[in-house]
Amino acid sequence: MYAALTAPVRGLLRLVRHRSGQASRLVNRLSRLSRYGWDMVLWSHLLGRHRDAAPAEFPPALLSDKGIAFQPPTLHVSGPPHETAAWGQGFAAVNAALLLNLQPPDVLSEIRYAHPAPAFRGVYLWDSAFTAQVWRHWDPQAALDVNRAVLALRDDDRLQHVVADFVQSRYTQPPLLAWSLARCINDDPAPDRAALVRDYEALKAYRAWLMRCRRLPNGLFAWAHPYESGIDNSPRFSNRDESRLDDTRRLAAPDFSAYLVLQGEALAELADRLSLPRDASLHRASASMVRDAVNEHLWSDDDGLYYDLDTASGELLRCRTIASLLPLWAGIPDVGRAGRMLEHIMDPRSFGTLTPLPSVARDEPSFQKDMWRGPVWINVAFGVICGLKRYGYWEEAAELAYRLCAGVYQTFFNCRRVYEFYDPDRHDVEELTRKRGNAWKRVTLGPKPVTEFVGWSGLVNTLLIEVLAGRESNAGELSFRPLLPPASAGRELNVSLPADGLTISVQRLADGQVRGVIRGGGEPEQFTLPLGEAYTPHSGSGGRVVLHDSA
Repeated sequence: MYAALTAPVRGLLRLVRHRSGQASRLVNRLSRLSRYGWDMVLWSHLLGRHRDAAPAEFPPALLSDKGIAFQPPTLHVSGPPHETAAWGQGFAAVNAALLLNLQPPDVLSEIRYAHPAPAFRGVYLWDSAFTAQVWRHWDPQAALDVNRAVLALRDDDRLQHVVADFVQSRYTQPPLLAWSLARCINDDPAPDRAALVRDYEALKAYRAWLMRCRRLPNGLFAWAHPYESGIDNSPRFSNRDESRLDDTRRLAAPDFSAYLVLQGEALAELADRLSLPRDASLHRASASMVRDAVNEHLWSDDDGLYYDLDTASGELLRCRTIASLLPLWAGIPDVGRAGRMLEHIMDPRSFGTLTPLPSVARDEPSFQKDMWRGPVWINVAFGVICGLKRYGYWEEAAELAYRLCAGVYQTFFNCRRVYEFYDPDRHDVEELTRKRGNAWKRVTLGPKPVTEFVGWSGLVNTLLIEVLAGRESNAGELSFRPLLPPASAGRELNVSLPADGLTISVQRLADGQVRGVIRGGGEPEQFTLPLGEAYTPHSGSGGRVVLHDSA
C-alpha cells in the first residue's frame, strides 16, 4: 500500500524538479532552513544535554524498521580508562549517527538511502559512496542500497551531485561510486549477477559521459564548477565565503583525474566479476592513459607534489592542498615520487599535524581553519591512507590512521558530537568556522561544522576496522593485516564484526610485530605477524570465514 501511494508522488516530484529552476531551489532552501531549525531545537539541543554514551547495540525492532540484519560492530580498547573511553564511545556514536541518517524508501527514492547528516536532506553522490564504506562492515545490503540509490536517481547517464525533494543539481561530483560499489561487491563471494549487470552498465555509461563532458584535450579532467569537486571553498578556486568562485573549466585537476583512475580500476574489477575480459582490459587501459597524463602534466619536480594546471597559461597553480596528495590513492606516482610525497605527508609543518592530513598544508599561506581551507576532512584523509597502504608504507599508514581515529573520537568525547570536519591542531571545534562571511550558509547550516555528520566522518570506524584491525576481503574471503603504530603500545583493540560472525583482538608487541586472536564460537585462532603481513583464517564454503557459535 505504501509503495502504491509513494510512487505517484515520487513521479510528481521528479517532474517538478525537472521543470522548475529558481523556484524549486528556493523551496528547497526554505525547507532546509526549517529542518535545520527543527534539528537544532529538538535534536542537537536535547542531545547536548544528554552526555551518556551511545548504545553499543540497538533494539531489534529499531533495526528491523530500518531493514538492518545485524547488530553494529563494537569496539573495546583495553588500557587506562581515561585514555581509552573516548575510543569506545566515539565508535558507538558513529554507529548511532549512521543509523539515524539511513532513510527508508520514500517519495524521494524507491531504494534505501543515506543523508550525510540531518541538516543535509538529499542523496549526495560522493557522500553516499563513502557512507556505504561505513555500512559495509555493519550490514552489506545497506551498503549496496546506499550506492544504488544514487544510480537510481541518475539524470540519463550523469550521476547527480545531489537530488532532494524539490531540487536536483545540474552538476556531478567526484566519481567514486564505482570504487565504492566494487569494494562492496568484493565482500560477496556470489553477488546477484542481474543486479551487478545493471550497476555496471550504469557506471560504464557514467564514465562515458565524463569522457565526453569533462575531459580536456590533454586527456585530463576539469570540474565544471567548484561545487563539483566537493571541496567548495578551497583556496584552489574560491575565497573563504564563496563570494568569489573561479572558472574551473580550464583547470586540469589532480583530484578529478585521480578519481578517474580509481573509477577505471573499479570498473575493470566489476567487469572481471562479470567475466567481461575485453571490457576489463579497456578500463585498465583507460585508467593507465589518465595516469600517464597526470604524471606528464601535473607533477612539480621542484615541490614533489601534484598541482592543478591552468591550461590557458600552461602554469601549475602551486597551492599545497589535499588534492596534491590524492594521486597516491590511485597509484599514479612511481616509487620515487611517492617517497617525495611521503615527506610532505609526515612533516608536522605540512600535512603531518596532530589530527593529520589537513585540507590545506599547515604552513601554506592560504591556510585557515574554515572548511576546505585547512580543517581535516576524513574522506580525503581516508583516501591518502589507502594510498599509503597501496605503496606498502605500513608504519606511516598505521600512525596516521591511529591519529585520525584519536582525533575524531577524542573530539567526540570532549564535545559529544560527530562533526563534518576537524581541527588539525586540537580536539575540539572552538577555532573552526564554516564559510565565515557567508550569511546564507550561517543561517541555514550554522557557523560551525555540521553535527551528526557521517557522510564521511564515519570512515574513522572503517579505518579502525580495515587499517588498525586489518580486515581485508577478496571475493568474500577474509584476511587480516593489522597495522598498529608504536603509539598503540599497551592497548589491545577488540572489534566485534557481527556481519562476519567474528571478533578480532589485536595489539602491537614490543618488537614491532602484531599479535591477533580471532574468535567465533569454536577454537580461537591466534597469529603473530611482522607489520604489513596478512593472516587468512580457516575458511568454510564460499571463502567466507566460518566460526560457528557453539552456544
